[in-house]
Amino acid sequence: MKSIQNLFSNSKFKKNFLVLIFIMIAFLIARIVHGNFRLTDSNEYFATAELLKNGKYFGQTTDIIESINLTKRPFLYPLLILFLGFLNDLVIVLFQTILGIFNLFLVLQIFKNLGGKSYYLITILLFLTPSIFINTHLIMTETIASTVMLLIFRQFQNKLDNRKIVYIQILLCLLFFLKPAFYLFTIVNLLFFIFYFIRTKTFQISVFVPLLMSISYIGYNQHRTGFSHFSSIQNINLIDYNLYLFKMKQEGIDKAELWKKSVYEESEKFKTFEEYSSYLDKTGKSEIKNNLIPYAFFHVKGAIRGMFDPGRFDLITFHEQQDASQGFMQLLNKEDFMSVLKGLLEYKYKIVILILIPIFLTNIFKWFFALSYLWNNRKLWNFRNMYLILICGYSILISGPVNTCRYMVLLQGIVIIIAVLGWENFRQKKAPRLSEAF
Repeated sequence: MKSIQNLFSNSKFKKNFLVLIFIMIAFLIARIVHGNFRLTDSNEYFATAELLKNGKYFGQTTDIIESINLTKRPFLYPLLILFLGFLNDLVIVLFQTILGIFNLFLVLQIFKNLGGKSYYLITILLFLTPSIFINTHLIMTETIASTVMLLIFRQFQNKLDNRKIVYIQILLCLLFFLKPAFYLFTIVNLLFFIFYFIRTKTFQISVFVPLLMSISYIGYNQHRTGFSHFSSIQNINLIDYNLYLFKMKQEGIDKAELWKKSVYEESEKFKTFEEYSSYLDKTGKSEIKNNLIPYAFFHVKGAIRGMFDPGRFDLITFHEQQDASQGFMQLLNKEDFMSVLKGLLEYKYKIVILILIPIFLTNIFKWFFALSYLWNNRKLWNFRNMYLILICGYSILISGPVNTCRYMVLLQGIVIIIAVLGWENFRQKKAPRLSEAF
């Protein structure tokens, strides 16, 4: 409590925090006026919440559609939806708004603890990252997952101890039950801490918990559906997005459509979820194996591209349904400058472009100063801090070709903190303040 009082005794901290609260409330009012708090994916969380409510979530089935719906979304966020009122979207969003304000507080607090001074720049960069505010007021997991990432980051500010290590394991469990893609990071987590214990001659048994939890959940899904998997989203992303986009890039949209159609026509031969999922899994992995180098390049390129996505899809949620053909990054991926220029002139939402351009430039600024700061101060790459580099790198790379601004919301607070510290050191030409605090 005393440390919080000390924070608010800092006039710059207090003023900028109040400005950020005002921005958050302004976005909330805009969302309330718009009246729709859901994306397409939001309905899947409500469907899982309904399964939990009527007890079907704990049942068994071999039916393909039922199994897909049963395991698509982990239980954590749907449980929160049930607890907060299920059918009352505004109640859920108001809770997330409070959590979003807490996230802003965490960003400023961590920044101050690391010796940062430029609160005004933190505020400007947060404002020019509207995806943070927009996703706070949509019924999605981004806000809670962002809280988890910031709290993990916070554990590494000073020397690790047993209490912090236990907190990290709890937070990681929350993270992969919010975002299924992180379940594989439990392996990285365990290996990291095994090496850490060898180096420090210490031990904490809690580091086995996240991996055991993910394995147990995979086993539970196998018990329910007959197929060993963490989430049915895995095969959906593999076939419908990653490989479909890869085929489209390599062979054109017509052949990509034919390939996806043939895959699903073949899958109709299978009558159980286990057979169906095994077929999609083997088909997807075979395609990647046969195109390993070009696919790896495509995957990494897509992941990096998503780091700079200004978030047209987020902004357009105030207007109408998402339209992938009008994506801003698609325009910038044209083969030549004239195609880009023509695309901009013919762009359906010309006013949106005026907003997206400064956001896009802000993304370049953030990543340039964050990455250049870490590169120029490689002594920060000590063993303890490698955990943060690994989890941030994993978050980017695991998204692959579908990486977008929304997926990067989890990292935005961290990136902004490091970017502003990098900007301060660039301006002041002095040694990094992170060497002791980070």
